[in-house]
Amino acid sequence: MKRIMIAVSAIACYLFIVVGINFSHSAHPVATLGSEVASQLLEYSEAHCQEPQEPRLDPVWRFVPGLKGVEVDYGLTYENINAAGAFDRSLVVKRSIPYIGDPQKFRHEPVFKGNEHGDYVSLLINVAWGEQELNQMIEILDRLDVKANFFFEGKYAENHSYQVAKVYNQGHVVGNHSYSHPRNWDKLTYVGYADELARSNGILTAITGQPTLYFTPPAGQFNKDVLKAAYDQGLYTILWTADTLDWKGGQPQDLVGRVKEKLEPGALIRLHPKPLSVLALEPIIELLREEGYQFKTIHEIVYGSQQDCINN
Repeated sequence: MKRIMIAVSAIACYLFIVVGINFSHSAHPVATLGSEVASQLLEYSEAHCQEPQEPRLDPVWRFVPGLKGVEVDYGLTYENINAAGAFDRSLVVKRSIPYIGDPQKFRHEPVFKGNEHGDYVSLLINVAWGEQELNQMIEILDRLDVKANFFFEGKYAENHSYQVAKVYNQGHVVGNHSYSHPRNWDKLTYVGYADELARSNGILTAITGQPTLYFTPPAGQFNKDVLKAAYDQGLYTILWTADTLDWKGGQPQDLVGRVKEKLEPGALIRLHPKPLSVLALEPIIELLREEGYQFKTIHEIVYGSQQDCINN
């Protein structure tokens, strides 16, 4: 089935370019592309056309977000190349193709990873301690131009509002990690879960001025009451694909190895603000970039952002 879809996508891209070339030639009889340049553009377009992927429920991964498609904007690209007189990848203009499904319809299910067709990953940093280490992680992310997701315990956010504001203002996602990270989290009732989430939401919203949309449960523990409490308060429940297990200690390369072992397209990677994580963060980012992955926030992943339309 996958091979069939790839073949269909390639044919669609081919027809799109051929029709576009014929149309542009008829509309611009003088300014036409030479056969070699047109062939280069056609070849590039076939290689960089990707159909949109619909959000879905998966028996293992639960809610798998959709992914916008991407195609070459032939009209703008034609104008750029025609003016230059030669094919140049830097002149190619791409555009996104939206999918049809609504992510909100799947919000009752947890998210463990992004869409497997996306060449991206996302860093999830759960914060209930580590003020100094968190500042260091923020600095590293800023220096390396990486956007991540910070899930704050409400009590921590109350006492460190400047950090919540800082990560929000730098373009990271601010999420909910319960109010008190209770040890008996798995024993609470629906009312207990709802109270924990509501208190934390109120604190975070007061700091950022925006509603909180994402929640990750303490220790990753969830049940039907946790999911319902999150759903009733407008939250997506976020889990992870790869856990660094940084709380176990060890060496930075241990964390890098755990990420590499679980690495796949759309992977969500869990960290905490610990001294070991500070040392491992830059090597993890370097590994992910070497493997060809871009970094997306959980918001971009849940709402199906396509990988950047870069000229590659």
